[in-house]
Amino acid sequence: MKNESKLTWKDVVKEALLEIGNTGHLDDINSKIEGHWKTKTNPTWKDTVRRTLQQYNIFYQEEKGSGVWYLREEKPFLEFDPKKNPNPGHEDVQGMLLELGRIYGYETSAPVYDAKKKFLKRPLEDVATLKEYPGNFSYPKIVNMAGLIDVLWFGGDTDALVPEFAFEVEHTTDVTKGLGRLHDLYKSGLRTRLFVVLPNEKKSKFDREIGRSLFSEFNTIRFLPFYNFIMFIQ
Repeated sequence: MKNESKLTWKDVVKEALLEIGNTGHLDDINSKIEGHWKTKTNPTWKDTVRRTLQQYNIFYQEEKGSGVWYLREEKPFLEFDPKKNPNPGHEDVQGMLLELGRIYGYETSAPVYDAKKKFLKRPLEDVATLKEYPGNFSYPKIVNMAGLIDVLWFGGDTDALVPEFAFEVEHTTDVTKGLGRLHDLYKSGLRTRLFVVLPNEKKSKFDREIGRSLFSEFNTIRFLPFYNFIMFIQ
């Protein structure tokens, strides 16, 4: 059980829905939450509850605008079998990273343009824990750019989610573009841990790019071998 002091708004709203039978009107959810210690330091806590319901994939509405919310049954983690899938694609690695982030307790996201791509027959938008990309962790230019990064793991709470890990998957694409996005995130001042996941045969290309003057001070990025990663999560 999570330490009471570390409860997030997601935890609080989830517990409220569980107590009222996995479904309820926003007014009923607020009534259940009213008086919780987190409301004492947040005068606009009802707005935070609404944003929480809109932010995370475990909450959904069957009819938008009805005010009625449901708690989605959390699906078991998807296990990727490299023997059954000997040629994993870009979206497979994204899916594995999203699942790994969830295992470690992070909130996860993938770019909007990858939302419908499938990982083991499930769209990436369903594998990610966030249905709305957080938009207030930095300046708009940085936020928009970071939204193009293949996978992000966020830490924090509803109104203060910050990317703690960023992954660019360079399966068949050019390493340079992904490095450029990670470099921009690095230059923003955010303390995000940065990784490039790519096949071993592309390591020399990665080393050449990192050696360019453009990335000369860029010494915090890590290379994650494609095959090693897939074996690691089995």
